[in-house]
Amino acid sequence: MIRLIATDLDNTLLNKDGRVPPETVAALSKAEKKGVTVTVATGRSFASARGVAEMIGGNGLAICYNGSQIRRLADGLVLYSGCVDKDVQRGIIEFVHERGLYLQMYDRDEIVVETLRLDKHNDPDLHFASHREVGDFLKDPLFDTPKMMIAADPKEVPALQAELEEMFEGRIFCAQSEPHLIEIMPASVNKGTALVALCLEMGIRREEVMALGDNTNDMHLLQAAGLAVAVGNAVPALKEYADYVCEGKRSAGFREALEKFVLAPDAEMALAEWENRVAPRM
Repeated sequence: MIRLIATDLDNTLLNKDGRVPPETVAALSKAEKKGVTVTVATGRSFASARGVAEMIGGNGLAICYNGSQIRRLADGLVLYSGCVDKDVQRGIIEFVHERGLYLQMYDRDEIVVETLRLDKHNDPDLHFASHREVGDFLKDPLFDTPKMMIAADPKEVPALQAELEEMFEGRIFCAQSEPHLIEIMPASVNKGTALVALCLEMGIRREEVMALGDNTNDMHLLQAAGLAVAVGNAVPALKEYADYVCEGKRSAGFREALEKFVLAPDAEMALAEWENRVAPRM
């Protein structure tokens, strides 16, 4: 039986317009009446996570900044927080300066940039969080940031990410939520480790969790769940980790999985088909 749904936001629960369709909200309401908890697991900031949770009537806990934080939605209480080391921050700032790349950081949920460039990255977080321009990151004291995010030409992203991973081997974890982004977290941080910690906090077993995503920053999230679901628009690399790949894309795919494994009269039978895959995926 599924007791917890951990879902990515962009291009998974949310459609291209950043909204959750009414029919998906209605399905989520039915799931919650059956005792299922829905947890947001996103690369976005806490402010965005809470904003979207309000759209679907969610409460409880949220995984944000790609697993760097677990927060209580009601009051923002931080249950877990990881930050990028200051010397790593400095090295990454120098890296982006040398290559003329766009960098975004976060200071207590405020977006921090040198100069806001919506043409480089029109961040949906800006709809929920304030931003601050600092001119030059290296001219002010560095601060605790749960993640750093570089925007670049999608064609250049794989090589840039590989270079960063070699430069800071064992000290960072890189992932993508969009083709033009490189998201950088502390090495021990990802959505999967956060999901494990959240389940311990809630007293929920792995086998009782369904996780849904669309991109490589969701890979560890799916690995940590009992039932791993990729929506129809997911990248091929993520589909390889999925127990079930939806026909529907984005929110339609999310709703498809919700109806199949939680709401349908034969949901328990459908779920049983995948239980033998749990052990091999770990």
